[in-house]
Amino acid sequence: MRGRGIGRELFSLAKSWAKEQGAKKLYISSHSAVESQAFYAAMGCTDAREIHAEHAEREPFDRQLECDL
Repeated sequence: MRGRGIGRELFSLAKSWAKEQGAKKLYISSHSAVESQAFYAAMGCTDAREIHAEHAEREPFDRQLECDL
């Protein structure tokens, strides 16, 4: 189903909902797959400034990202 814009639309809806709830940014723990990394980069995500240590220990291969709203 890749390439059909479904992920982009879902991410946009998640951003809108989070912003309506008063969030300032989204935190994403992304799978290490190249495709996942490329998707989140295209969505404007950057490496997280604050790392959630407990989660990083449980999922050492995930990349922690954030997306400003």
